Amino acid sequence: MSEYKEPMMMCSEDYDELIDMALAMKNKEWFEELVKKQKRLREIEIEMRRELGVLD
Repeated sequence: MSEYKEPMMMCSEDYDELIDMALAMKNKEWFEELVKKQKRLREIEIEMRRELGVLD
C-alpha cells in the first residue's frame, strides 16, 4: 500500500478524517504525527484570527 500524501493546504478540521484513518489502521506513529500537526495548526489559526481581528 502506498503511503497517503497530505494535500498542500489543509485546515485543522481536515485532519479529523486522517486521524480516524490512522486509528482504523492502528498506526500509532502516524496518529501521533497527525495530532501534533493538527494541534499546531489550530494554534496558528487562532493566532491569525486574532491578528486579523476575526474572532469566533
